[in-house]
Amino acid sequence: MRRIRDSRENETEQNARDAFENFAEGKHKRADVRRYEADLDENVRLVLADIINETFEPQGYREAHIFEKKHRKLAKAPVRDHHTEAAAILPYEQEVYDYISWRAPAVRPGLGNHAMFRFVRNELYRHPQLEVGYYIALDIHHYFPMMDHTVLKQKVANKFKRGKLRTFIYKVIDSYMQGAPLGIKIAQLFGMLDLADFDRKAERFFGIADDPERLAYWTSRYVSEKILTARTPEEQQLLDKGSLFLSERFRQFAREGLTHYFRFVDNFLVMHEDKTFLRIVRDLMIMHLTRDYLFTLNTDYNVRPTWMGIRLCGYTFFNEHVEVAKRNKQNLARRIRKLQKKGLDEEQIRIRLSSLLGFIKHADSINLLKTLGMEKSLGKIIRKRRIRPPFAGMSPEQKIPFMAIVNKCEMGGG
Repeated sequence: MRRIRDSRENETEQNARDAFENFAEGKHKRADVRRYEADLDENVRLVLADIINETFEPQGYREAHIFEKKHRKLAKAPVRDHHTEAAAILPYEQEVYDYISWRAPAVRPGLGNHAMFRFVRNELYRHPQLEVGYYIALDIHHYFPMMDHTVLKQKVANKFKRGKLRTFIYKVIDSYMQGAPLGIKIAQLFGMLDLADFDRKAERFFGIADDPERLAYWTSRYVSEKILTARTPEEQQLLDKGSLFLSERFRQFAREGLTHYFRFVDNFLVMHEDKTFLRIVRDLMIMHLTRDYLFTLNTDYNVRPTWMGIRLCGYTFFNEHVEVAKRNKQNLARRIRKLQKKGLDEEQIRIRLSSLLGFIKHADSINLLKTLGMEKSLGKIIRKRRIRPPFAGMSPEQKIPFMAIVNKCEMGGG
């Protein structure tokens, strides 16, 4: 692994201006950003001086709380701190992203949530159901607040050579009493960098295949658990082949590694054909995460069959289709109904909710959109064009079936 060397690429005025534009994208209407931008030339000079002279000191954070599915505490930093941190790390971001496994796509440009969706969906679609018949999903409890500073600094030291940049990153880590300050861009890199080496260990099944002593122990444990937990006729057929067959079966799994492993920040997903092997994977992952990284995991980590659906990133993945999570369906229906009550037409609602509709359209959601009246198909457009309004100045959307008028009158509505 080649460590990142501080070559002073971040000590240029152009880099400082590019960093501010990256940070301020989509934020130019905020009052504090407008005030900062009004004197941008002077602020760029101050940021460069802090980076060159190593005089940067975080100015502290202001707490903010959000309640989206669960409570999260954010640390809001001043705009100048955001600008300085972005300018310091900008020239080296790509090297950090290249170091992170492709199986952990979060926060990486052009990947993120949509890439994780494609990876999991394609993995289930591409492979036979027996090969990915079971899965485990692990989740770290309060990932960012529980990051250990000593462990995080060691991961930074393993990736960055001694110099101004590493000292700068240490200052950002020490600026928060415990964990990483959720709400700044560099904290997102901490979230990926802290477990980057764990991803590679997990993909290689923690090197057990190369250690005869550990391989013998876990092989024995696999055979014992296989005998004790066999329930189905298929599992009984494996037992009938004998302990030598089971031992070689586990060694083959160990040599192959975890070929269906993925991570999204603090969420881990592993799929495999053998649920006994997955239980061993689960125990190993929990052991490494708690012992080497000092994390605590949420306790909902049972081995489950994939036909029950894998809930991840707001979707539920099955072997042949993908559904939208229930909370997202309900959120879309409520927001559509609210806008309809305000008198907005279908196209106006679609524009208002374009982000949420785009998120939902990644799944197999055509029936949901039809039920909500939000589908946009060529057939629907053609049908609207064929409608002939009975009165001049009337739009096709205003025409309703005659039976709808009769039913409304019978119910006392007009």
